Amino acid sequence: MVIRTHVGVSLDGFIADADGVAAWESLPGYEHRSHGIAEVLEHCEAVVMGRATFDRGLAKWKRDWPWTDKEVHVLTSRPLPDDVAARRCDNPADLLRRLQLTGLMGDVHLLGGARTIRAFLDLGAVARLGVVVLPMLLGHGIPLFAGTSQALRLQCQRMHPGGAVELIYTPA
Repeated sequence: MVIRTHVGVSLDGFIADADGVAAWESLPGYEHRSHGIAEVLEHCEAVVMGRATFDRGLAKWKRDWPWTDKEVHVLTSRPLPDDVAARRCDNPADLLRRLQLTGLMGDVHLLGGARTIRAFLDLGAVARLGVVVLPMLLGHGIPLFAGTSQALRLQCQRMHPGGAVELIYTPA
């Protein structure tokens, strides 16, 4: 099991604006570009996200649930809606243990948001840190790596149409 991220970030380091709108969504035409997410999801058996990310996408996802063939886990202490195919856990370390015990052979996509990604980084659980640098400046918002310090090793980079650059790092 490999825990990996694939997150869009503005050139100035924000994954979302102050209202929680993802950097991807501020990029004109984003919905018509995969920026590598299709390849990431192809190898994933499970998805992990925080409650804010879950709540933000729920209206769209309920119409067309994108993870019909994957386990979905939401980090939250609040109950999830009954009609959503997701499990909740209120502690990142407990969720990590749960994932390790399930015997997953594929990857786990750590969808976000920033607090969830930082929590798994702090646990030393992120094996592949995929960041797509978007050709935009948000100026303010939710930073991806506030308060996090860790040496990383660049494994791969590629340019996507429209000027986005995908970077894949592993812990050094």
